[in-house]
Amino acid sequence: MKKINKLYILLLTLAFASIAAFTDAQAVVGSWKKKEDILTKEDGKTVSTLKMLVKNMPCFANIVYTFTADGKMSEQAKDCTIALQKQIAGQLKASRWKMAGNKLIIDVADATSPVKHAEYQIEFIGSNEMRWTFNYAENPGVPNITRARQMQTTYTRL
Repeated sequence: MKKINKLYILLLTLAFASIAAFTDAQAVVGSWKKKEDILTKEDGKTVSTLKMLVKNMPCFANIVYTFTADGKMSEQAKDCTIALQKQIAGQLKASRWKMAGNKLIIDVADATSPVKHAEYQIEFIGSNEMRWTFNYAENPGVPNITRARQMQTTYTRL
């Protein structure tokens, strides 16, 4: 009887661990809007790149990022010009995302993209926000023309 109880407890523990891992990965699933983009330079100074971008291209304030459970992602830029909408939508068409612990991994299949693989530390703030931290030193294949240390992006769930 003790062997059955131990087996039962082990199976329950594994089931809960699997559910927790699945739930964490699924937390990314849904539609999101960028709330903030903070670039930290090598000298420690910070810049709000989203504010600068929106100032020059206001339609970027309303881009919707969607992550589906099958690892696909997309961007919708309905307020941008048709040409920019096509460019934005095409960039992620063949890209895939996955979670590994608290790491979000994105692989880009677009041959024209300078970034093929990127890894972000991810944290969830309540049920409506997530923050991605991209460390350039941990992603040596990503161009770093601004000589930044990291980029931290906060998204709000729609």
